[in-house]
Amino acid sequence: MNTPFGKFIGKEIFGKLFSGFILVSIIWIAFMKGRATDLLSDNIWLSFIIGAIYIITGFLVLLQKSITEKWRGKNPEKIIGFASCFFIYDFMILLFWQILAIIFSVSEKSAAAGVFCSDILAAATVTMGYMHAKTIKYTPYSVNIGMKSSGYRIALISDIHLGAFVGEKHIQMIVDKINKLNADLVVICGDIIDSNNHILAYDEVLSKVSAIFQKIYAKEGVFAVLGNHDPKAENEKFKIFLCASNIQLLHNQVVRLSKINLIGRTNAYNNYRCPIKNLLEKIDGSMPTVVLDHDPGDISEAAESGADLVLSGHTHKGQFFPATYFTKLANGKHYFYGHEMFGKTHAIISSGAGFF
Repeated sequence: MNTPFGKFIGKEIFGKLFSGFILVSIIWIAFMKGRATDLLSDNIWLSFIIGAIYIITGFLVLLQKSITEKWRGKNPEKIIGFASCFFIYDFMILLFWQILAIIFSVSEKSAAAGVFCSDILAAATVTMGYMHAKTIKYTPYSVNIGMKSSGYRIALISDIHLGAFVGEKHIQMIVDKINKLNADLVVICGDIIDSNNHILAYDEVLSKVSAIFQKIYAKEGVFAVLGNHDPKAENEKFKIFLCASNIQLLHNQVVRLSKINLIGRTNAYNNYRCPIKNLLEKIDGSMPTVVLDHDPGDISEAAESGADLVLSGHTHKGQFFPATYFTKLANGKHYFYGHEMFGKTHAIISSGAGFF
């Protein structure tokens, strides 16, 4: 993330400030829910219970990483994931409602009723978002990278985040969509599995997913690079999974295909990242060069080095509001989503085929 805001959120101080903001939000929401309960029911004990429930929900959000490490499993991760999204939207809707209530001088009891309406709206929003994320769509792009012969079709996917929310059914939908495209080449631009890597402990699930990935049809195969959520390239379990899935990992590697040079750049978060100039020394200069790089932050570097096309992911296009706004602010509008030009270099940034 090259913007000032992006660099700021990468610092330790941002994490502390964000945790402080969540803590204040927890206390505020619990107070508002408890007060609204008291106004509507005139029952002080019920208001304490309701307030306590929201405090617990808030702390699930605040401590989600520690909790999922201690109690590993698909169900705890899903519960905390939904709780996190619910908390975010409940906070935003409640804040908006309180501003409206002040502006329009809404009565105390009506304002209290609105406090609980925010729960319904938040739950509905999260449910709709989850269902929307289960719908796989594709966006076609046509770019000229100087091929001397006929066209070449690449199917780009990224950010699958195989784990608690993405399993065999979602992978099957992705594969079905890919196979309808009749691609010459399929590329996966990182974050194949989710950040905690818990999925690697479930051999039966990995076996089923591998069997589905094997069904991908591409004339020149399936290639992938590592993202910031993927494990180390040396992780044996991950290597076995990729091999069983017929996915060829390009770990700082170059491969010459029928019509293009394909360069795979490894994300530096968990692994060694080779300088692009070292990789470009290995290409066939008579063919266009396509670079796979999970994080779009270094597209300009690839462009300056003479790459014809850069394919990335990472941003999820923000995934959900208000993260959409902050993600764009952190990455910069030219490193966020879609087709961009950097001089003569084309770049395409995917919103991802899965969700975290």
